[in-house]
Amino acid sequence: MVGISAVIAVSTFGTLNGSMMTAPRIFFAAAEDGMLPQTIARIDPRTSSPTAAVLLMIVMGVIFILVRTFNDLAEQFIIGIWPFYALAVAGVFVLRRTRPRLERPYMTWGYPLVPIVFLVAALFVLGNYLVSETLKFAVDIGIIATGVPVYLAIRRYQRRAPPPAISVRDNK
Repeated sequence: MVGISAVIAVSTFGTLNGSMMTAPRIFFAAAEDGMLPQTIARIDPRTSSPTAAVLLMIVMGVIFILVRTFNDLAEQFIIGIWPFYALAVAGVFVLRRTRPRLERPYMTWGYPLVPIVFLVAALFVLGNYLVSETLKFAVDIGIIATGVPVYLAIRRYQRRAPPPAISVRDNK
């Protein structure tokens, strides 16, 4: 029993490490593109890391931990990330069809079988969650879907606002 617990702990910390290395960069990129406040796109001059984005991620993580159980967070992570994994893999098919001459520095291994198997598995995971936890599924998808009107509102505001004098990318 201790061995299984240890494997789960190592897996959890490995996932946490990967998330903490990548997720703040999503906030950073969104801030660079004007979708979040510019302070989040700040790069620490000493460490060359997006410190404000990392702090934002930490604050959000602490809030999530304080209001949800581990199981709730794990379920919400699965339903929150798997649709995007599936969309990214489906994008391989779309790009191969719509842009066949596009340079591809990385080729998808086992194409088209491996991406198809992945998409079927992703649909199975999401469908299983839909059937077994219908209310939670609806709430989670609803939370994700709130990003669409927020995105559209930000884009509308950006079209009205004058362009910034200096871009964050110019300061690198």
